[in-house]
Amino acid sequence: MAKLELHNLYKKYDSQVIPVKNVSLEVEDGEFLTLLGPSGCGKSTLLRLIAGLEPATEGKVIIGDKNVNRVPPGDRNIAMVFQSYALYPHMNAAENIGTALKLRKMPKEEINRRVREAAQKLELNHLLDRKPGQMSGGQRQRVALARALVRDPEVFLLDEPLSNLDALLREQVRAQMKQLFKEQNKPVVYVTHDQTEAMTLSSKVAVLYDGIVQQHAPPNRIYTHPANQFVAGFVGSPQMNFITLKCEGNTAILGKSALPLVDITNVPSRIVLGIRPEDLHLATPEDEYVLQGKVFLVEELGKENLISIKVDDSDLTIRALLPTDRNWEGDKIRLALPLQQLHWFDVETGARVGK
Repeated sequence: MAKLELHNLYKKYDSQVIPVKNVSLEVEDGEFLTLLGPSGCGKSTLLRLIAGLEPATEGKVIIGDKNVNRVPPGDRNIAMVFQSYALYPHMNAAENIGTALKLRKMPKEEINRRVREAAQKLELNHLLDRKPGQMSGGQRQRVALARALVRDPEVFLLDEPLSNLDALLREQVRAQMKQLFKEQNKPVVYVTHDQTEAMTLSSKVAVLYDGIVQQHAPPNRIYTHPANQFVAGFVGSPQMNFITLKCEGNTAILGKSALPLVDITNVPSRIVLGIRPEDLHLATPEDEYVLQGKVFLVEELGKENLISIKVDDSDLTIRALLPTDRNWEGDKIRLALPLQQLHWFDVETGARVGK
């Protein structure tokens, strides 16, 4: 088994372009790490540094106990799955799956055995004689996954492999992948901008922005305790509400409510409140902290409505997920603010404040 370690990795193209900045991560055997972030954040460049497709400017890539900085990509014993499938159009599925084994000059019987085993795991047995042009996108992606499996590498690297699939296929292949890589018990590094993929597949997520790891933690921790305002806004759909509030004493003033700033020392003059739309609910007489406003927009999402509210006596707007059991348009409503679901961030740095 092998452990993947990244130590203080930098990639510099010139003094103005630094897509990866001082990244240090560890991926244990059986761990599924997703590199999550918007386009241009450095996640694909980081994957290419691990694969050896680009040299690191500074830092180390260690697989097992070996520094592989100077090891060519073909000798790093990694398997990579690309967004574009990268299948040979003139070969059938079985030949595509076994390509790397053939280049290693493995016995034909061993190649056939490994190909059959990988095909069975990915439900491809009936497609082994077909060429890529005769298969759907989901089938081609499963062939690409099978080709990675048969290599029995030390590390799996996947670069947005599901982005070309439609929503239903993506969901099906995602479920297969999660079970598949759980059985492999190898380090997996997966690149995506899709937070649903990151949350459902990963044992750990590293959120990147501007080449820097903003937070590295289990998916649930990133959702419930985002390290800063960028992570809080990027993870979660619909996006978290952010409101800058004035502070008085140990409270933040929102409308007619004075929200207590629990576990926050050195309270600033202003602070950013974050609250997810799904954490807001209609207020009851027992709720102590409430905001009131008028609904000016309703977006139907099926089982719920995403409503936008203009808060009374302010320029603030806030969004909440509410049931579909009534027509909210134009309604005056009161929303309860659950203190345990409120997030607080520094106005200047965006860093999380308090627990």
